[in-house]
Amino acid sequence: MSGLITYIDHLQRVNADDLAFYPLTTLEKAIEDRQVVTCEDNGEPAGYLWFGAVRGGRDVTIYQACVDYTARRRSLGWGMVRELIALATTGGATGIRLKCASSAASNEFWQMIGFYCTRVSSGGIKRGRDINHYRTDISMALMVVQTVTPSERPIDLTEYNRRKRAGDLMPSRFSRSHYGENGTDAR
Repeated sequence: MSGLITYIDHLQRVNADDLAFYPLTTLEKAIEDRQVVTCEDNGEPAGYLWFGAVRGGRDVTIYQACVDYTARRRSLGWGMVRELIALATTGGATGIRLKCASSAASNEFWQMIGFYCTRVSSGGIKRGRDINHYRTDISMALMVVQTVTPSERPIDLTEYNRRKRAGDLMPSRFSRSHYGENGTDAR
């Protein structure tokens, strides 16, 4: 495993309540395809932003973004987003979108840098919270997107624990096994 993949895996585990686990092979491919922007603090890795394809006339999707807890509030996240905005602008993208757990502290960050919430959806029973859908415009929109108030619903493990007690097989919060990667489920 490369150093960057090892670091991203570490950040995913430390921030397991806020980040989804993706197959490490998928992340390796994203790095090869130059779809990961990173930042450093004092010469050490401090965060990453993984995004999808940049295509003219379409939104770019941020799949994951994370800054190490000890390096937050130093404009590192904003620097990575600015880099993505430059790439998206050059590529003719219309905007940038992402999903963020309602329980994540990063909701404040996304709103502070100009992203707006377009809808709120259910986050499922594993963590019992909502998912906020954010967007920011790169080019002038043809129509105005309605905004909604982001959810602040905290993690609620009530249903997850009820089903686990009832004998249902429930994945751990560190599980990648639902993606088919064997041996990476740290129960």
